Amino acid sequence: MSHQELIGAGAIADGVGEVLRAVREQLMLGASQIKMMAGGGVVSAYDPIDVTEYTEAELRAGVEVAENWGTYVLVHAYTPRAVQQGIRAGVRCIEHGHLLDEETVAMMAEHKVWWSLQPFLDDEDAIPIPDPARRAEQLRVSNGTDTAYQLAKKHQVKLAWGTDTLSDAKLASRRGAQLAKMTRWFTPAEVLRMATSANAELLAMSGERNPYPGSLGVVEEGALADLLLVDGNPLQDLSLVATPDSSFSVIMKDGRIYKDGLAS
Repeated sequence: MSHQELIGAGAIADGVGEVLRAVREQLMLGASQIKMMAGGGVVSAYDPIDVTEYTEAELRAGVEVAENWGTYVLVHAYTPRAVQQGIRAGVRCIEHGHLLDEETVAMMAEHKVWWSLQPFLDDEDAIPIPDPARRAEQLRVSNGTDTAYQLAKKHQVKLAWGTDTLSDAKLASRRGAQLAKMTRWFTPAEVLRMATSANAELLAMSGERNPYPGSLGVVEEGALADLLLVDGNPLQDLSLVATPDSSFSVIMKDGRIYKDGLAS
């Protein structure tokens, strides 16, 4: 088995019966929601980005188990076919989706499906991919980013925000810079809402499986308050979030202060 399987973070399941068992086991192990692979990926070793994975029945089996546990399924998918199949199966969020067409995005809006997009661009924050074939797929995805955000805005699909940055310390330090790039498509206020209260709203759909005992994405008594005191106005200049060492005077997580640049 792969390392991911050995530590219980994922499982390979083939057929409806195996999907039922795998999803139940992941929930038993403490998963708050379930991610299924509805299509191929950029760096995937065995599944090109254009392929559609699982049948509708297999996806629906995962959705049914998740719903029985009061939570939901999200799917990794880039193409219209993979996403449309996921929507018909009842998934609640699409991860990536940079190659979608207008018909599919309209379908997402109709079914109130969330869209977790990332600002993939061919710039300094692109994940280095030396393999020419996979590099071509990466460019295909980054070339679709502008269209994806424009379609999401046109059809008013609920958007979450993320980076998909894995196992790269340098890129992990660039998440604030990647957030600031979102002003290419949205106002600073829209971007900040997307990364805070909108993300919290999506995660809260895990219901009783939500591992956090307090409210998320709000500033109120009893909530899990993650607060930043910013030296400047990010509603006017969102680039402040790209320089946290100098711009964030105070960092509070769960009501506990981790950085206090005003103490002196």
